[in-house]
Amino acid sequence: METTASQPEKSFWDDLKSGKFTSMIKESSKGNALSNAREGFNIMKPFFVSQDDVERMYCIFMDSKNKIIKIEKLFSGTIATAAVYPREIVKRVLELKATAIILSHNHPSGDVAPSSSDFAITAKIQAALTSIEVALHDHLIIGEDFYSFAEHGFLEQTKQKYQDFISASIIAD
Repeated sequence: METTASQPEKSFWDDLKSGKFTSMIKESSKGNALSNAREGFNIMKPFFVSQDDVERMYCIFMDSKNKIIKIEKLFSGTIATAAVYPREIVKRVLELKATAIILSHNHPSGDVAPSSSDFAITAKIQAALTSIEVALHDHLIIGEDFYSFAEHGFLEQTKQKYQDFISASIIAD
């Protein structure tokens, strides 16, 4: 038996899919702090409801107290991939004077398991940001649920490898 949505539910769903709420989220989130991956997911999920057949990457730019400065879409691609350029992220971080970011991108399939490309680009972005003393707090993959690179320990591992490399380079000189 198929259930039909009531008119208010249908109107809400249509508004959500249209992107109407994303501008409200962008404005109302400014100055508010994020403290965990679930909060990041809850804020970012509506950004991926419309055009859910295209992979997109958003960035939450934050200040030194983890308060949101801005949320922006940085990259968009196809159903299976989006070209992501770490230098463009660094450029925008510097323009906004952000000291930390959270990345989020969607997997149109709904499967939030990270690909090898997801791991590789996350490590590149983290190295670029670490070199300018900006924190990558998390990278979230949004689908039916979410995957947090921070909660799975990947960001700490790559940060440690970067610091080990820098230490070894200094000692070698």
